[in-house]
Amino acid sequence: MLSSISWQHYLAAVVIITVSYYLYIVLRYYQKEIGNLFNRKPQTSNFFSGVQAPAYAVMGQAKPDSGVTIGETQNLPFTDVLPDDLIEAVTKSTDLVSNQNDPSSELVSEAGNLIEAYKDVDNKQEFITLIGILVGSYKRFQEQIDLPAALSRVVEISKDKLKFTVALSDFQNIWA
Repeated sequence: MLSSISWQHYLAAVVIITVSYYLYIVLRYYQKEIGNLFNRKPQTSNFFSGVQAPAYAVMGQAKPDSGVTIGETQNLPFTDVLPDDLIEAVTKSTDLVSNQNDPSSELVSEAGNLIEAYKDVDNKQEFITLIGILVGSYKRFQEQIDLPAALSRVVEISKDKLKFTVALSDFQNIWA
């Protein structure tokens, strides 16, 4: 019996089964769309009547978060304006960076940042410990840094900025 089925009969059967399957799917799941396609009402004379439908409120009005305020634009802080001559600005910043590349001045600068961070904190021991860690991170530049001069500069910077007094004797054995 199988020998009597040709390829033409087989392909025709596959095509008929496939078409009938998709026809069933379309009729089963798209009934409303097909019904609307065949049951169209004649269009009214006003071509744009559907466009002017009333607006529907989908959700309520947006409320700002608590603690959020709206400020005036003139009160917003902005950075300084860049100069027109960028080459001059780059040259100045390069000079500043080359001055900062000195390990001694970098150490003093980083210590100044630490002093700024501790200006409202009254914990001398923690500050001294952090200065020790900072100085320890510059140990590889030990030959290039004049440590007593750098530490005296740190003491000088910290005089009016910290709640506690720092003396050069507080930094004993810092590089030992």
